[in-house]
Amino acid sequence: MKESVLSIWDLILPPIYILIIFIIGHLVQVKFIKENHIYRYFKMGLLAKIVGAISLCLIYTLYYNGGDTTAFFNGSVTMVKLYAKSPETFFSIMTDHLTKENYSEFDNDTGWPFYYRESGSFTVIRFTTVIQFLSFNSYLVSSIILAAISYSGIWKLFRLFCEIFPDMHKQFYYSILLVPSVLFWGSGILKDTYTLMGACWFTYSFYKVFVKPDKVTINVIMMIIMAYIMIKIKPYIFIALMPGTLLWFAFERVKRVENWLLKILTGPFLILSASLLGYLLLINLSSDFGQYSSAENILYKAQNTQYDLKQSYYGGNSFDIGELDASATGVLSKLPEAIMAGLFRPFLWESKNFVMIIAATENSVLMILTIFLLVKLGIYRFYKVIAKEPILFFSVIFSLFFAFSVGLTSANFGAMVRYKIPAVPFYLSSLLIINNYYQQKRRAEKAALAEIKLKGGIKA
Repeated sequence: MKESVLSIWDLILPPIYILIIFIIGHLVQVKFIKENHIYRYFKMGLLAKIVGAISLCLIYTLYYNGGDTTAFFNGSVTMVKLYAKSPETFFSIMTDHLTKENYSEFDNDTGWPFYYRESGSFTVIRFTTVIQFLSFNSYLVSSIILAAISYSGIWKLFRLFCEIFPDMHKQFYYSILLVPSVLFWGSGILKDTYTLMGACWFTYSFYKVFVKPDKVTINVIMMIIMAYIMIKIKPYIFIALMPGTLLWFAFERVKRVENWLLKILTGPFLILSASLLGYLLLINLSSDFGQYSSAENILYKAQNTQYDLKQSYYGGNSFDIGELDASATGVLSKLPEAIMAGLFRPFLWESKNFVMIIAATENSVLMILTIFLLVKLGIYRFYKVIAKEPILFFSVIFSLFFAFSVGLTSANFGAMVRYKIPAVPFYLSSLLIINNYYQQKRRAEKAALAEIKLKGGIKA
């Protein structure tokens, strides 16, 4: 894993691939910009994604001297070599048959892949192997191609928010496409890149299937594909999405009911039905969740993960929310600390390196904006704004649930800043939407006050 993955091809090939990808991006932008003005951001968002991938590559190879991203890359190179030796075994492994017999086909010529016994990690290797056939075994090129592919997910999320709040495209450009930690941790050959793409695509397709139907067949297929990616790599992300999406669906249906009495009668029924549907779905998929297949397993997984991430081999870059009792009451007792950690830590004074300082700066912005809005609007009005708009309700529910999960199971800042990135675009965009509501209300109050003064002056 510590072995260098850079070669002469990583100097020659990346500029060529970046040029090709940028030309394709330019053509896409030119094709769609006339019918949708938000495509003016398409190329810059794509370029930022590629810069994020290259930055991750350079940090991991020149500063960290390797890590899981290079291990995933080396594993995919090994798979390509296996294809040349035994195509039958290759396709068997690529279809998730991680048997001892298949593993015995690896030798000194092919090399041995990391994470063979870890299905989630090896799924990243399987997916990245497909990219290897296009990259000539170049680490930088593979990362650049993956960045371009995964950009489709974050772009879909950007499109979704812009469609619902068309006057806020500039704010969403920064909160979705240009968040530094999301670009850094969500662009290279890592689990987080695939799962971030999956969460964003799934949300967009859910909207286009259940809320505002459009190209339903394609979007159902994309929902299934993205659900598969999340479940295979990080099942808890899919689990975290379920409550919010089902409540989103229920709230959309309630919102469309005009009769207030009918709203009161149908609201609880729809919410209960959505919750029951989610429960049945999770039960039917439980065999695919592995360690996340039951509430008991999840609790013990959280306890064990937290214990592991506190160990000295993580370089002391850890925090402690207290001892975790693997019971429902024990977990719920950690709710405030876990959400606080998942959303706002590390704080600036807890940062020990440049990457942590960037993450802490982002967290400070999130915390200051959250406190500002809670103070200016008050808790009741803050909640009222969220409850008015179903996608806002979904985004906040998902962000808080996800932050709670990450804060509960992570005791190491390095791990947490990576794990939390699927929630960051949703939460930051939600804050900007609430802030936009506050600013509009403030302008309306000033205009009303000015009108009163003007009328008073005329009468005088």
